[in-house]
Amino acid sequence: MTVSDPDLALLARFQETGDAEAFGEIVRRYAAAVYATCHRILHDPGSAEDAAQETFYRLMTRPHRVTASLGGWLHRAATRLALDIQRSDAARRRREAAYEATQALDATSWAEVAPQLDASLAALPDDVREILVRHFLRGESQADLAAELGTSPATLSRRMKLAVEMLREQMNCRGVSVAPVLLFNLLMQNGPTATTVGLKAALGKLQLYCAAKNGVRPFSWAEAFRSLPQSIHAARWAIAAALLSLLMSTLFTTAVRQIDWRPARPSAAPVEAEKPKAVATSHRPGRQEAYGIAGEIAPMIK
Repeated sequence: MTVSDPDLALLARFQETGDAEAFGEIVRRYAAAVYATCHRILHDPGSAEDAAQETFYRLMTRPHRVTASLGGWLHRAATRLALDIQRSDAARRRREAAYEATQALDATSWAEVAPQLDASLAALPDDVREILVRHFLRGESQADLAAELGTSPATLSRRMKLAVEMLREQMNCRGVSVAPVLLFNLLMQNGPTATTVGLKAALGKLQLYCAAKNGVRPFSWAEAFRSLPQSIHAARWAIAAALLSLLMSTLFTTAVRQIDWRPARPSAAPVEAEKPKAVATSHRPGRQEAYGIAGEIAPMIK
């Protein structure tokens, strides 16, 4: 993770893996802007710290709700929380009712602009509120914003002027009339505000809670060296078990191959030797037998 990672990339890493370092980088980037937003509304450091801490807690538990602009979402969430705290005070509700009965105030100072600034910002479209929050409340330069948004500095300057004009119109609807140039200068002069020590400590605890909640433990070289012998011992047993399993598999394969699995053929019956057949031959008398027969027949003829 680097400090140049986009906000949504850090948020996606935290949402998918519970990366506490990614969440800590988000806190580092926006803690001052969120605290300043809450302080402008509540005018009380303690209440502003509570609202800022609750804002980041909601981000930690509901990261899926951020879809387009992390800075804009944080500002809107902080504004709503601070306004809820403010409305819970009966005295503040009475002052709001009395203020709504009066006509529009021609603001000439930051003290007159600040009470309605954040409610007016929250009413703007996401893309407009994004560049106002990042430039005026976080202190990012227009050149850096133009490079990140892939546009020219001149184009971003025109967009910035249009955004300030839209903010001025929103403030006018809430009873505060201020000139565009004056509003621009007041925003430049009252930008990022340093966080308090108490808020830094509370956000640090929140980050530790986030790491513990997601099962992430900070890396420790001392703990790694302490667990090294146990890791080596466990590795030895794992290697021995693997070798034994390989040996058993080899022996089993060899034994199976030596078995003749072909079915036995039936044995053939012994074949008796055929006796030679007697060949019938016609009897022809020899010459001497012929003479003897002739001698016997001759006296009978006489």
